[in-house]
Amino acid sequence: MSDTQSVVSDVKLFLEKLKKEMPEIFGPQATPDGETTPAESSSTLQNRVLYKGDLVEAKIYLTPDQDEGVVFDGTVFHIYLQNKETDPSALITAWLRTKAEEVLKARTKEWAEKIGVEYNHIVLKDQKTLWASCSGKRNINYSYRIIKMPPAVQDYLMVHELCHLVHMNHGPEYWQLVAQFCPDYKNHRRWLNEHKDAVFADEKLVYTEQPTDAA
Repeated sequence: MSDTQSVVSDVKLFLEKLKKEMPEIFGPQATPDGETTPAESSSTLQNRVLYKGDLVEAKIYLTPDQDEGVVFDGTVFHIYLQNKETDPSALITAWLRTKAEEVLKARTKEWAEKIGVEYNHIVLKDQKTLWASCSGKRNINYSYRIIKMPPAVQDYLMVHELCHLVHMNHGPEYWQLVAQFCPDYKNHRRWLNEHKDAVFADEKLVYTEQPTDAA
């Protein structure tokens, strides 16, 4: 597992934090044609979703004749509301939960086969004190918020829990097994410690009426 993903994520999260806390550092932003534009407004910065280690832009539309939901095109989250009372944050949270269940279950199965272990069940929760856990009944519990982390960090957490099916402790043999499948695990643990507040934070998206909403 390469550590490149978590390093890139570190830089992006740091820059976004600076934009929010010290906009005067960034000042007017230069466009490709050399013209300058004002720094991003706080409302624009607010509509970001932490997903796979990136702060992804979220565009919110009022579309009364269209089903509510979220569409991710690979670079932008498009969130469709039927009325202004709908909370876009709830829609993106539901989307993240669904994606987390899909990704974490599939990747855990792959890692279990590589490590040579078997588990019983995978349960996703909204934990804010633990990223994940492994029970004596060989069940794996995950916080859905893991989907916000870089894929390499997600993989580390899966390896971490699956290795507990071999060693139910954090002794030297356990960490040797983790290192066998995740040599960069110390860097991933550092990422978790430095960005836990961002990962545990709830989504806070706000619909701002636009001149013309998407159909």
